Amino acid sequence: MGWERARSEQQKEQRISGIIVATARLYETHSFEEITFVLIAKEAKFTRSNLYKYFNSKEEIFLELIKQDIAFWRKDVTANLKPGSITSVKEFASVWVGLQVRHKRLIKLLSLLHNALEKNVSIEKLTEFKRGAKEELFVLAEVICRLFPKLSLEKAANFLELQIASAIGLFQMTDLSEMQQQILDDPEFAVLKLDFEISFQETVEHLLNGKLSR
Repeated sequence: MGWERARSEQQKEQRISGIIVATARLYETHSFEEITFVLIAKEAKFTRSNLYKYFNSKEEIFLELIKQDIAFWRKDVTANLKPGSITSVKEFASVWVGLQVRHKRLIKLLSLLHNALEKNVSIEKLTEFKRGAKEELFVLAEVICRLFPKLSLEKAANFLELQIASAIGLFQMTDLSEMQQQILDDPEFAVLKLDFEISFQETVEHLLNGKLSR
């Protein structure tokens, strides 16, 4: 009985993983608004009724995708930011931005989080997501504290929250349509044109220097 239950749980995890992979695949070619529960079921080779056994909405599925991407980002950060590997805030900002850019889908997904996803899931699912995100946040905060021992864990966590907010804002301002890009290429509007990596690196430097100086 115990073995059968374990096998069933393993199958459940495999099916959930398959749903997340299918959703990620759709998100490469479709916007969030274009992706429907029915489309995810079709891509994952599920019936709609079977998909409801695992998730109640596409928003719940996207929360799981974000959880997965946060874990991938955290693993990348911990692997690349070892104690002693960084000698200055400027160097940290350069490496940090490079790591963030490697996980650009996460930034794109986080830009949906508060307005589209969190408002359309159950309180139980949202609480579970927030709890997991908080745990990941403090793992990353500990990594930063080991690089900059002057920082308290609370300040490092606050830096992380602020840099995520900045990344989301800058992403939305630089992820432009062809028409938007065409307008900003006009010299008249050059002052309005931002480069994500350059602007984000400056922001990370300012935020971290501010935390270290207090």
